[in-house]
Amino acid sequence: MFFKKKSYQYGKLNLIFFTLSVVTKKLLFSPPKKIMKRERLILVLVLALFTFVSCKKSVIFEEKVIFPNANWAFEYKAIPFKVPLTASEKPCAVIVELDLVGVPNVEMFYAAFSMTTPKGGRTSKSLIFNFKVPKEPYIIKNSNEKTYRLTVYPKKYFSETGTYTFEVNQLSNKADNYGIQSLRLKIERVNE
Repeated sequence: MFFKKKSYQYGKLNLIFFTLSVVTKKLLFSPPKKIMKRERLILVLVLALFTFVSCKKSVIFEEKVIFPNANWAFEYKAIPFKVPLTASEKPCAVIVELDLVGVPNVEMFYAAFSMTTPKGGRTSKSLIFNFKVPKEPYIIKNSNEKTYRLTVYPKKYFSETGTYTFEVNQLSNKADNYGIQSLRLKIERVNE
């Protein structure tokens, strides 16, 4: 059985908040004469960095499904994701990522992506992961691990509040797809 791992926060933001809290504590609990220029500068830089990061893409949802033995086998054909979203006038990018270990036993991997709205509307798209010539740049973690990223919807507007159901169905004709360690769904808010 596969298992899901949810993640809503990122290390960069945690580091920023930690640094900001340490500097703020020092500024609040130190007598005004003891506050050094360096600490004021650090506070200004952290606030500027926080503003810069918040103006970039922000992750609304991320969920990862890990496959046993790095094998997206036929028995795990359909992978559903239940995502609670609020209606928004700002667009979001819907992204699917595959984490690979070693060399997969296929050069191209086909999948179907579907989205069902809270009121029952449904859209579908075909996904093609070309491991030899990727469509988007992939992330190399080390010589044995890579993450392939495919943007399904670069600017998707969610007009309804409620739980959306996203589903990724593998369309491989092989029973075993070794080398595919995990599948990740991300929804990021993007600037227009």
